[in-house]
Amino acid sequence: MTTANVPHDDASIEPEDSTTDVVTPDENDNANADSELKTDLSVLDSPKIAPRGRAVRSSNNKPVAVVTGAARRVGREIALAMAERGLGVVVHHGTSTVEADVLVNRIRSQGGSAVAVSADLRDPRAAAVAVFEAAAELGEVTTLINSAAVFQNRALPWIDLYHCNVHLSVNLLAPIFLSQQFIRQLGEGQRGHIINILDWRAQRPGADHLVYTSTKAALSSVTKSLALQLAPLIQVNGLAPGAILPPEDRTNWHEQRAITSIPLKRTGSPKELVDAINFLLDSDFITGEILNVSGGEEL
Repeated sequence: MTTANVPHDDASIEPEDSTTDVVTPDENDNANADSELKTDLSVLDSPKIAPRGRAVRSSNNKPVAVVTGAARRVGREIALAMAERGLGVVVHHGTSTVEADVLVNRIRSQGGSAVAVSADLRDPRAAAVAVFEAAAELGEVTTLINSAAVFQNRALPWIDLYHCNVHLSVNLLAPIFLSQQFIRQLGEGQRGHIINILDWRAQRPGADHLVYTSTKAALSSVTKSLALQLAPLIQVNGLAPGAILPPEDRTNWHEQRAITSIPLKRTGSPKELVDAINFLLDSDFITGEILNVSGGEEL
């Protein structure tokens, strides 16, 4: 297992519609800002990675799903749903080691196969390699669900390079490099699915969450481009959730939002997001689509 040297998740800021284990803010940053994350992205300027030889793969014939940000919240529910589909599950997490191990043990106790891997998506290429090296213990990955995200709000006067870099790395570059590793290990002629978890804000941005929203909008574009590039064997789709789970420090916030902003006048649930994922995985004729699971909030 690869271990990321980052602060504990208990200090993190959760996305209000979080499916994920998010990157943790630096406690020494400016108190006037939401939370500034420092990261060295020099790795992004290094030479292009040459195609790697395949890692030693398990003799298990069960197909495998990689779920990023899978240790907690909705990411955990996605991972459990993949196990219920009969897939081996790679439980990626940041620093939620205890939660990830509990989830892996639960899947195994129910007759499934799973492995946990800690990798820091702020270093997206190295994290992608680590995740798929762990996946090789289980078998061939046929499903990649890019769920992990960082979600922070900062007005224009307080935006700096650190804030931009961490959103860019986790929300956009990590899904790209994970997709790269995904296609490199996929067997010739093997079909596969990539599902990117987006946000309804990517289609109707507001005044808030400027950098976050721009990275999710970019990932929406990547989703459509990869759908064209990887067809016909790999289907690439996106899900744009709305009020699925409230922030852990504002448990009634979604109910307030439902009254004022959601046409269906209610919040969603993790099950509804999981049902949408299963719908996409069951289809062999949907690709390049962004499916809103938001109660109409993007309208």
